[in-house]
Amino acid sequence: MSDLRIYQTSDPDFADRAIRGLRDAGIACYQLDQGAPTLNASIGRWTDDQISIYIEREADGRVASDILLKLGASAKQPVRLPNRRMLALVVAVLAVLVLLSVMA
Repeated sequence: MSDLRIYQTSDPDFADRAIRGLRDAGIACYQLDQGAPTLNASIGRWTDDQISIYIEREADGRVASDILLKLGASAKQPVRLPNRRMLALVVAVLAVLVLLSVMA
């Protein structure tokens, strides 16, 4: 089984704290990349490289996530679609706009 990436950050200090916290809890882990600034040609400005934090055993995932959250990691919220009423309203408005453009 391959290692599991559990977090990405551009903050090298947080990455160091996270690795230390995971290891203190007995979780085998490591990080890749340095978090150094690089020129991003696609947006024309400097951005920080991402530091990836990996754990070696998938079974440690829940405990590792809890440790990262306690250290200040941001929790990603799943993307949620709008409720059915809102979706129906958007479809109705789009239909009216199409009809108005066809009639003009």
